[in-house]
Amino acid sequence: MEIKDFEGLIINELTKIIENIIAKNPNLPIQVKKGERQGDAISKFLEQKFVEETQNHHYFQNSKTSPIGKTKNPYDCETFFNFKNHSELIWIDFKAVNIANEDSNPDSGTPDKIISLIEKGHFYLAYIFVFYEGSNEILNFVQKDNQFTKIYFLKDISPSVRITPANQLQVNYAQPPVYRTREEFIIFLAQKKKESFERRLKKAQKELEQIQKGIIYKQITIDELLLENEKQEQKIKIL
Repeated sequence: MEIKDFEGLIINELTKIIENIIAKNPNLPIQVKKGERQGDAISKFLEQKFVEETQNHHYFQNSKTSPIGKTKNPYDCETFFNFKNHSELIWIDFKAVNIANEDSNPDSGTPDKIISLIEKGHFYLAYIFVFYEGSNEILNFVQKDNQFTKIYFLKDISPSVRITPANQLQVNYAQPPVYRTREEFIIFLAQKKKESFERRLKKAQKELEQIQKGIIYKQITIDELLLENEKQEQKIKIL
């Protein structure tokens, strides 16, 4: 089976499950103020529903939610996609987008987790986007570009993705995915990490040059801070 066809089958089956969940639960009793984000509450709801929907699924088995109590989890749901004699581990990361926030750039996790996943013999982390709007009483799932959900693998993330100084993948949710082979993704990710290091190095070099000139922050010099501290100490000493 072609890898692209295998991946397409997984995405199609995930899409059916999420669309089914939304069809059964078109709204949630969650208050949403204008522009407010309710991503955590929606994600928890979807995690639980995904596990329920895949209890007796033809392809997905052994689904589970992220460990309770841990603040940094590599996935929201973990499941196994079983096709013929092959079982493929899939990590799922739910992303709930308030359509009032058109320029949303949510962090998409550290790139290190996908590196660790690949090193352990797996590959697939699926981003599942759902869209919502709400009022003071209820949250409604809505369509974006005629779809209730947008799903793609991290390997196919938009070329505009950046790795932030905090080592988080960041991309505008509206940016479309771009298909890559698995090998192309590994090379792509390495290049993105290189670009991130170069940006951080350039910033650090600039800040080092400022320190060497005696400037500790913006245009504030070390001598100015020492002088101001001396004045404050003198006020205390004469008490």
